[in-house]
Amino acid sequence: MEQPIILAVVFFAALTLAYGVINALQSRRDMRRRSDIIGRDGARGARSSDISNEDVERVLGSENEYIRNYLDVLRKEKPDSLRMRLIRAGYFSKSALVIFNLIRIAAGAISFAAGYIVVQFLYPETSGEITAIFAALVAGVAFILVAAVLDRMGTKRETHYRKLFPDFMDLLIVCVDAGLSIEAALDRVAREYLLTQRDFGIHLAIITLEVRAGRAMHEAIRNFAERINLEEARSLAILFRQSEELGSSVRQTLRVFSREMRQLRITRAEEKANSLAVKMIFPLALFFFPVNLIIVLVPVIMSILDLFFSLNPGAAF
Repeated sequence: MEQPIILAVVFFAALTLAYGVINALQSRRDMRRRSDIIGRDGARGARSSDISNEDVERVLGSENEYIRNYLDVLRKEKPDSLRMRLIRAGYFSKSALVIFNLIRIAAGAISFAAGYIVVQFLYPETSGEITAIFAALVAGVAFILVAAVLDRMGTKRETHYRKLFPDFMDLLIVCVDAGLSIEAALDRVAREYLLTQRDFGIHLAIITLEVRAGRAMHEAIRNFAERINLEEARSLAILFRQSEELGSSVRQTLRVFSREMRQLRITRAEEKANSLAVKMIFPLALFFFPVNLIIVLVPVIMSILDLFFSLNPGAAF
């Protein structure tokens, strides 16, 4: 009778100790995360303060290298081309294509050499032809994975731009309500984002330069939507086109669109919250079901084993 009590006391003591250790580690992790966030915000503020107005004017100028490269890609390349994917991932430089190809070649060569060495080290009896074929397959996979990483970076940029877009709309509405025209408001918002979110600011600067060159606002925003692959930007381009064709107020159009975007944000949050219960089924089944199964079956198995060991085979004779 004393042994189960001792085991129970030891179990609860170990459980309490484990809870205390986990709680202490989690508290330290939260403190470290907060300090990292504060440090990043401070560094971001320092970097943004270091950017002068001359840098902003150079980005918004017509002789900007990034803008020229984008316009050249837009004129010559298809929307799903490699250069457009690089721009979508945030690499506007003309040398980005050369650097990306060099990275792919280097990744393939390193993977080929690593695969060849590993096979020869683990299986020395393997022929050179089979080893070379295996190493070539590994290099091909690495070559493809580099492109997959680029697409993944583009997807992350799209998610980041989707989070920034409602704030962009709010700033645009504030500038329009202050009495600026839509072109001047867009230029002012682009300058603001160039100081804080440089990649998104470059995309907005491209819109400003296209409008200055004579392109219609809805066409410039449609090109902007194609660059960042954002459905909300496409809807904004359609609204601007309808506003220009019907002669309605741009301010009212922006207000209606901003209200719809807020409602869309709430709807997406509700969808994620509703899908959380379904997503939790798999981790619950993966982690809780084996534990419950062990709790139920172990006492039964122990009782059966005790019964077997207590049997006396010679008692029947």
